Amino acid sequence: MADKGEQITFEGEEAGSGFASPALDLIASALLIALAFAFAIASLSLPVPGDITTAPGLLPFIVAVSLMVMALGLGASALARRRAGESGAAFADRDLTTDLRSLLLAGAVAIYILALQHLAFQQNFSAFGQNLKLTAFEPVTIIALSAIIHFSWRGPLWITTGVSITWTLILSLVFQIVFRIPLPGTF
Repeated sequence: MADKGEQITFEGEEAGSGFASPALDLIASALLIALAFAFAIASLSLPVPGDITTAPGLLPFIVAVSLMVMALGLGASALARRRAGESGAAFADRDLTTDLRSLLLAGAVAIYILALQHLAFQQNFSAFGQNLKLTAFEPVTIIALSAIIHFSWRGPLWITTGVSITWTLILSLVFQIVFRIPLPGTF
């Protein structure tokens, strides 16, 4: 227990690491603004079958605008720090192993998306009184998620596979039974 005079603060995951350099924050801000703008425009192009409050693009538009506002705040903060003379070496303390892991993760996601697209199949079956579909989504997601979790966490393979199977099946059942929405990997 802390003394009454002692201040308790949240320091985050990387306490003491400080801000990123203003240059990196400006780059991130610009990319986020462009991405948010693209999503806002795309959400406005969705058809509005009824009232504006039930439009399918309303939530994506709100999320895109809020992302744009946060990115503008990041950019303004970076410009203020840059004007104050803070330079911070943009790429000085880069960790090659972290960068390599990030590239491998991006590659794994790309392979996952390609596998869903090119290995599409659908097998109908009935279980517990429900008509269900086994598609490429389930096995491809289980394999990809197991690999990503195992690579990132380095825990026992049986645990990562168990978590992957459990979450993939839960997600599949929720989308098939509750939402009645087909998952990727179907025809």
